Amino acid sequence: MASAFGWLDTDNEQRKKMLEVVDLFKDEGTVDDLGIGSIRDALSDSLFPGTSVLHTRLRYVLFIPWLMKLASERKGSPADMSGEFRNLEYQLIGSLIDGGEGIGVIGNTARKNLKRMPSSMYWAALGSWNILTGDYSLEGYFRRQYDYRQLSKRTVQTDDPGSRELIPSAGLDPLLPPPSPGLLKSVSFALTPEEEPYLSDKIAVSTSGSMLSWLIHNQPSNSPQYVWQLDNLNDAPEPLQALVDHARRFHTTIHGATLVYNLLLARKSNRDDKVNEYEVALAEWRDELVRTGALEDWNRTTWWTTVRAKNPRLRRITVQFVDSWLDWISRDLDLANSSEVHAFISTRERQIKGSRARLVNQAALDRWSGASGLGRQEFRWPIARRHLEDLYAARTAS
Repeated sequence: MASAFGWLDTDNEQRKKMLEVVDLFKDEGTVDDLGIGSIRDALSDSLFPGTSVLHTRLRYVLFIPWLMKLASERKGSPADMSGEFRNLEYQLIGSLIDGGEGIGVIGNTARKNLKRMPSSMYWAALGSWNILTGDYSLEGYFRRQYDYRQLSKRTVQTDDPGSRELIPSAGLDPLLPPPSPGLLKSVSFALTPEEEPYLSDKIAVSTSGSMLSWLIHNQPSNSPQYVWQLDNLNDAPEPLQALVDHARRFHTTIHGATLVYNLLLARKSNRDDKVNEYEVALAEWRDELVRTGALEDWNRTTWWTTVRAKNPRLRRITVQFVDSWLDWISRDLDLANSSEVHAFISTRERQIKGSRARLVNQAALDRWSGASGLGRQEFRWPIARRHLEDLYAARTAS
């Protein structure tokens, strides 16, 4: 796996996406069997820029640059700095545990065997929120520090005022708060009164116009399961309300396609218990569709304009699939027994997986656990909610 993804070191956004894909395929509840992940991600990135399904707690976006600065103080080559940084990331695990943290500590079980480090999970956020002042990899950062050190030495030797202008920037926001005194001994996820306003302003400004930015300075009274259930949503700017409404409608409508897909798998596997389960779930979903009015007065032109604004490379075949599905469910059809709908879903799986599609590949079908892709679309709201709660808690504590 490492050799196959080695190229990702030079493309931070693509590396984040690939790591998320790897994680998603570990959980059959979130596997993208029908190829709508690009739409989900476009909405997620619009609502909560910089967030990732790999995130746990917000203070990691401070831990990482603090450790970077410490590692860059080590004398030697960029490789020496990188090695020191990795050791510091391992030390941070123990420090958090000694500080009383458990849930949310990356590597709390693996410890020294941890392979995917916090820095790889939060690197895109550091750039997105302008805590990192350049688009480069961690290794690139240490190369810059090394070059900075060498250039500084030459500058001192020549005492040429003009050469000072060639000294590159440090690569991290100069207003970054100082490290926690117990960073490598005993530390927690709680933000300090100095750190909270820094992160609030940094994230709000860098994500201006997003739901994340608005919620930083407009705390709701509730902490709901989905962003459209916020009790202060009606106070948000109209474009944000419209964006959240698009997300709500997509969340509801696309779930039916996943239920039909699992129903087809259950029937093809001759698993009567699962067949009954999905037939019931499909009927309940149809009631939800009516109850929530997810299809009523939905302007699809505006919807697709919103999605394409974030992802202009959205594949036409994906748009056609979703539009066709919305057309199917707007009709009074028995989705559990419609041969046309079943052929439509089967065709879509083959478009995504080819010969590996479960509905045409017995070996792949035999590996089906009984549920695939049933996780409801949340658009990274649980991640954003946790980050926001960390900010809100720091204000209360101060």
